[in-house]
Amino acid sequence: MNRRLILATALIMTACSGVDTGPVAETTAASDAPTSTTPTAPTEGDLTTAAPGFDLDAQLADYVGEAEGGVAVLTVRNGETTVAAVGAANSSGDQISPEMPFRVGSIAKPFIATMILQMVDEGSIELDRPLGDYLPETQLAATTTVRSLLSHQTGIPNYTDQPTFFSDVLADISRSFTTGEILDYVVDAEAGAPGEFSYSNTNYILLGQLIEHIDDTSLNDSLQRRIAEPLGLTATAAVGRGVANPEGLVGGWSFGTLSGAADAEYESIASSAWAAGALVSTVTDLEMFLTALFAGKLISPDGLAAMTDTGTTGYGLGLFDAQLGPGNPGYAHNGSIPGYSAIMGISPDSGDTIVILTNNDQIVADRLAPQILMNW
Repeated sequence: MNRRLILATALIMTACSGVDTGPVAETTAASDAPTSTTPTAPTEGDLTTAAPGFDLDAQLADYVGEAEGGVAVLTVRNGETTVAAVGAANSSGDQISPEMPFRVGSIAKPFIATMILQMVDEGSIELDRPLGDYLPETQLAATTTVRSLLSHQTGIPNYTDQPTFFSDVLADISRSFTTGEILDYVVDAEAGAPGEFSYSNTNYILLGQLIEHIDDTSLNDSLQRRIAEPLGLTATAAVGRGVANPEGLVGGWSFGTLSGAADAEYESIASSAWAAGALVSTVTDLEMFLTALFAGKLISPDGLAAMTDTGTTGYGLGLFDAQLGPGNPGYAHNGSIPGYSAIMGISPDSGDTIVILTNNDQIVADRLAPQILMNW
């Protein structure tokens, strides 16, 4: 599912990606992801209310309505941080709080891109060299450059679009998919035209392989060392494949698949999403990541310039163009994975930021974003 989403002229505008993994409604614009200067989470004293006369809690409650699950939101506007959450965290009826971690789907991709660009800064890889130079055994993308993988211009088919993928994932939720098993779905699939933008989760599976090869460790270990630990992101992890969920993970709702149980089996979904979308995080962690990224605390100025060069496609290296209100340009990424919907965006010039996480894939974060920004 590849489509461009225009939320509103005066609000967030961002190209949206293909689904991470698992069934989502056709109406969902879905994507399918990190120093003494370490950012810190907002404290109680730092939090503020929204504009006078605007009740964010009431707006969120109205948006969720009678649906199961709920939403957590963090906004930064004119330097003031607001957090809010409404709805059920799980089938036991616990209330969502902004500190709770959610599955965030393709919001994993900016994290993956950041780690790759750190490796470029370190001299371990070059953006315009082919993947086969680093992974000699790869057959799927031996001549494909690292840059084209990051920017979805490879023509490599999207494994989550393949006919048997969803049924295989749902046939045994306890199954743990390997990277090789994921890539097998596209070995014989029809390829697209290299050089043209076509969102494919497969690109980021290959990048996950590259990260593990260069760092000689697991993807999550690399994520922790390179991003989560330096920034103090205590609830951010690439889960599945033996990596446990962060404590307090909210349960998700997805029609016919998930019913809000906090301990629901999810291994086949998480392991098959892997580097393309198995990230778990919180609204605060994601805001800290975006702030640090655009403050130059994670990659070099050259790396950030490459990441945000969206050209004519609207997609750079792991980020979409976005607009957080008139004259407030920025960058964003969204994500959808069974039971969850997410979006995050930042305007580097103003520092304005929005992060929305939901634990019901029918409570679509992309649709809520313009409603919130309309009240800025």
